[in-house]
Amino acid sequence: MFSLAILFQIFVFLYFEITTLVNLFPWNDLAKYTKRQKWIEGISNGIILLVCIGLFATKTSWGMGISLLFWVFFFIMQLLTWWMPYLTGKHLKQFPKNLYDSHFSRTVKLLPPIKNHIIPDAQHNVLQLLSLITIIFSIAAFIG
Repeated sequence: MFSLAILFQIFVFLYFEITTLVNLFPWNDLAKYTKRQKWIEGISNGIILLVCIGLFATKTSWGMGISLLFWVFFFIMQLLTWWMPYLTGKHLKQFPKNLYDSHFSRTVKLLPPIKNHIIPDAQHNVLQLLSLITIIFSIAAFIG
């Protein structure tokens, strides 16, 4: 289980970095981001993800535990950012509807609309699925 946990953590890192830095329109839409914004997000989040992978790779209970807490936090933030507005229409202050309209409205969607709520795009659905699988394998490795 440990190998699968590490493998999926690496998948999340690579997927995140590629979709942050490479315009794959209509999968993602980076047209409104400056090169600097993309690199800041890619580097800052990439470092955090790599530290978590490194902590998990130590195979120590404290390192794996800290890493696992981060992965759970990362997943919860994705749910609050995308699914709360989709299901309730309420947005986090950091992710207002006008940001969605300008940066994500033209991306691929798999889910049906609910009223005038934002719709989580397929790029983030995949990131959320990979994150959930990462958490499941990481918990199994941690307790196993």
